[in-house]
Amino acid sequence: MSKEIENQIRDLQRELAAIKKDQAVLRLQPCRGDLEIREKDGKFDELDRRAKAINETIRGMTRKRQLLNSESALRGSCDSPSRNNSP
Repeated sequence: MSKEIENQIRDLQRELAAIKKDQAVLRLQPCRGDLEIREKDGKFDELDRRAKAINETIRGMTRKRQLLNSESALRGSCDSPSRNNSP
């Protein structure tokens, strides 16, 4: 389960990098009027919304992965016999 989450996080990080690249390219494109400026602003807003959603998803998945890892670590320590009880 943890590996699946890590793979999903990695895919989302790639998508986020692609969005940032698109924003950089869009930032460099010249505008020749109000219509083009509004279109460009609309594209920026859409890219910003997608980036924000991806960041929130990554954050949630990272928390989930950390929780799974801590639960498995706790289970592992509870399952192993205690060395203090050995004669």
